Amino acid sequence: MVNDLQNTKKELLAPAGDLTRLSYALAYGADAVYAGQPAFSLRARENGFKNLDDLAEGISLCRKAGKKFYLTSNVIARNTKVESFQKALLAAIELKPDALIVADPGIIGFLRKEVPQQELHLSVQANTTNWLTAKYWAEQGIKRIILSRELRLEEVQEIHKRVPEVELEVFVHGSVCMAMSGRCMLSNWVSHRDANQGACNNSCRMPYKLYANADVQEDSYQMHQGSFSLQRSDKEDLPPIQLDEDSWGTYFMSSRDLCALEGLPALMEGDMIASYKIEGRTRSIYYLSQVIHAYRLAIDACALGKPIPEEARHALMLTDNRGWMPGFGFKGPLPQNYEATHVASNHGCVAAQIMEYNATEGRCFFKVKNPFDASDSFELLTPQGIFPCRISHIQNADGNLTERLHPGTNGSSLIQTDEKVNSDHFSYAFLIKKKTNL
Repeated sequence: MVNDLQNTKKELLAPAGDLTRLSYALAYGADAVYAGQPAFSLRARENGFKNLDDLAEGISLCRKAGKKFYLTSNVIARNTKVESFQKALLAAIELKPDALIVADPGIIGFLRKEVPQQELHLSVQANTTNWLTAKYWAEQGIKRIILSRELRLEEVQEIHKRVPEVELEVFVHGSVCMAMSGRCMLSNWVSHRDANQGACNNSCRMPYKLYANADVQEDSYQMHQGSFSLQRSDKEDLPPIQLDEDSWGTYFMSSRDLCALEGLPALMEGDMIASYKIEGRTRSIYYLSQVIHAYRLAIDACALGKPIPEEARHALMLTDNRGWMPGFGFKGPLPQNYEATHVASNHGCVAAQIMEYNATEGRCFFKVKNPFDASDSFELLTPQGIFPCRISHIQNADGNLTERLHPGTNGSSLIQTDEKVNSDHFSYAFLIKKKTNL
């Protein structure tokens, strides 16, 4: 019987889009973070780590917290980028990240020769889908493989059984690509921004409208009305794909988000997974905090042989998404979501990010994210848990009493919480507005 959580703790790996997100990720329970190398990661366009100084500070924060920092350097380089990529890698390695996440075989060979002591993790961008490929990469000195999202649970189990010497990492929450784990040319075709160079514009997530044109003249295009279907012309025995188009368009290519929370007990059997990864370097700080909190609770409970806590499910229900699917390894909804690219939480939303707490007055100072007033129902999300709370005497940024606060403004309020809550809980905290019509 395991009675020491420290002996059973599994690595929860969280995204760090910038230094602020990194700090929140650590506060909410991540054991490690991954951040993009400036100019050479698949989030290069939106990477908050702009230079080596940013990386050095991020690594330092992780060191002080006893956590790990993985540097994502996973572009598929072209000739014009090879030399600059090599120089940037060597400079970043001087900062001593715990591991580099890489995808390009040539770059891997270069690193094994130049810095053989550097720990390397193989990016999901390399699309490892079988045990033979996993064995090959293990022989090349790769310590950990981030498996393709498209694998079934039985396939993951077989890879672990046949190649036990290599660590395996899996995505458990976040976006699912319409292509094979990121190998997509749609963005390049639509806007000349290459996804494999870190410039994806998420064309697959965007709404599209269907037009009818009789003689292929621009001024003859007419908006399609109502529902429609797509039928394979070469296989008419297959059922048509029915789509609905509303005033916003249709989302034929949009995929649901991955949510493998309920699959954690199966994933954690036999210690086959070294790290459980959350996707979302460009997601909001609130989303990141909620998701990390949920998976920290769930992973720790499963490690002790306990059921997934309801608080973990509740935390995820408070986040927006694109509709959920449990992953390819488990039974559930298909990845495609033809109806929408955004599904708002039906349980509540973040009202404000708490920036400061005056314990003497019991007053919170915050940035407003969504409109609210004192009559709403609230919870307090903290790294220590979710607690019921009440607010009163709302003041705006000028210190004047007000009935309501609006997004983009600052304000403060007196707050009453459970007796278990102390001033330490307000660091990295959020005020959640609950929906009352559930």
